[in-house]
Amino acid sequence: MSARTERYVERLATAYGIKEYAVLPGGTVVYAAYRDGSYELCTTDGRLTATDGDLTFPQWHAGRGTVLALRDGGGREQYDLVEADPDTGAVSSLLDDEFRNTQPRPSPRDDDLLAFVSNRDRSLDLYTLRIGEETVTKRSVTHESVVSHAWAPDGQRLVYEAGLFEGSALRVVDLTAGTDEVLVDEPDSEQSLAEGGAWSAEGIVFTTNHETGYRELAVGDGNGDYEIRDADERDKYDARWAEEDVLFTRSRGGHRALCRLSDGEVTTVERSGRNDAAQIHDGTVHYVHRDTGTVGDLYRDGDPLVREGSVDVLTVAPEEVTYESADGRDVAARLYTPDGDPIGGVVKVHGGPAAQHFADLDPVVQSLVRAGFEVIAPDYRGSTGYGRAFRKASDGDVGGGDLEDVVAAADYLRDRGRAEVGVVGGSYGGYLSLMGVGATDAFDAGASACGIVDWRTALENAHGYVGDFFVRKVGGTPEERPDLYAERSPITYVDDVDCPLLVVQGANDPRVPESQAEQLLASLDERGIPCEYVRFEDEGHGVRRTDNRIEYVTRVVSFFESALADR
Repeated sequence: MSARTERYVERLATAYGIKEYAVLPGGTVVYAAYRDGSYELCTTDGRLTATDGDLTFPQWHAGRGTVLALRDGGGREQYDLVEADPDTGAVSSLLDDEFRNTQPRPSPRDDDLLAFVSNRDRSLDLYTLRIGEETVTKRSVTHESVVSHAWAPDGQRLVYEAGLFEGSALRVVDLTAGTDEVLVDEPDSEQSLAEGGAWSAEGIVFTTNHETGYRELAVGDGNGDYEIRDADERDKYDARWAEEDVLFTRSRGGHRALCRLSDGEVTTVERSGRNDAAQIHDGTVHYVHRDTGTVGDLYRDGDPLVREGSVDVLTVAPEEVTYESADGRDVAARLYTPDGDPIGGVVKVHGGPAAQHFADLDPVVQSLVRAGFEVIAPDYRGSTGYGRAFRKASDGDVGGGDLEDVVAAADYLRDRGRAEVGVVGGSYGGYLSLMGVGATDAFDAGASACGIVDWRTALENAHGYVGDFFVRKVGGTPEERPDLYAERSPITYVDDVDCPLLVVQGANDPRVPESQAEQLLASLDERGIPCEYVRFEDEGHGVRRTDNRIEYVTRVVSFFESALADR
């Protein structure tokens, strides 16, 4: 790798950006920023700097005058609930245990009552916490995992989205009556609720794909009846009340536009890039904006307020392309082409699989392009943003049609003259990368981070809702589908790996444990098949710490330079 590319990698890998924030009285914003190896809470007026472990997901608690947050360590995703004093930065614990506690939301009527989501009873359930007494009460009774929740204005009820997998419903908990009842549950569809801001005096705002298969904007009365307010062939996300209006996002290709519904009319607030976490305070719209030049800046009424994620180097904007997969299905993708003649091609596979590749700043993609590679990032079947049928197309067919879409992306690059093509991905993208180099002959090199190696052993070591996800995604248990568990596991194809391979793993990964990588390495070693292995002692599911990010991106670029460009 050239010194110029090394400097470029370091600049991109050290940009973190903003993901979550909260607006305090008077307009000051508190946000989580990465500083010196961990996330801390900062404010736009410089008043607060809270540093006590990794602090994320800030929420303003008006009744107590504090900032609620989550605290994690080592990437284990075991979050404590804490609160920070906005004047002194002092952090105190509200709930400190060994569970994944997330989404703390204060009651609008009781200053000492919080609602939150936790896996303390295996699945993700809805609980309330009485501050000071550390009294935790389980409120949800459904066997489905809780995705998100919101308080009713009366402080006596909570609406929540239940169901991570096969359909999701909205349910309402009544704290006084002690009941948990279905609110909206349409067949063969998902009813989706944003995290907070979904219930006001105007009703409950959510999205449903019941009628068209695309996520449509809906407003309910809190009793089960609702009306569709915006419907077209674009998925909508993150719908929240903005006083009497609704802020939401709409996907199209690699972009997620921020929109506003007012008096029945939809206007676009921000069209380009990816826009998330929109809130309105005193008539002012805040949101997080991402594009190929930033991993997340905070905007206020269209102007940048905090530029934590911007980089001062040139990046390449992608071209929107479509190619045909093996079965004739059209697959949308982002194509990144370097200046000059490309030295090879790389398919970048996103994780999830219920996600998509946005036209925002991806350090791996941009660094590969800077090194001279042409990169294509497909939204393979199973991705979000293209309707329910497309998102569910990989259910029960992991490593099947989705892998064909990834292979077809390699064919697309070869048709453009790229003789050597590699594949790289993380999480589910890492799994498909491993399948690509073992179960197919489409790739000349592969890099996988945190990828499933063996569905059977992954399930044996999975906890709670993660194991439920594996079973639902594969389409049954190992006893029900033994052949598929073997056929769609990369470990089955170790003998067929005949190209350079790079494997990256976090030692603390709670979703794809280190034992998965160790199983693959042992099998490769038995056969004398070489493999580069990078293990991060202080990482979980992904690579987050600055030094590790620099090493990870550097290793990926250097690997493909050696495996593809030098051949």
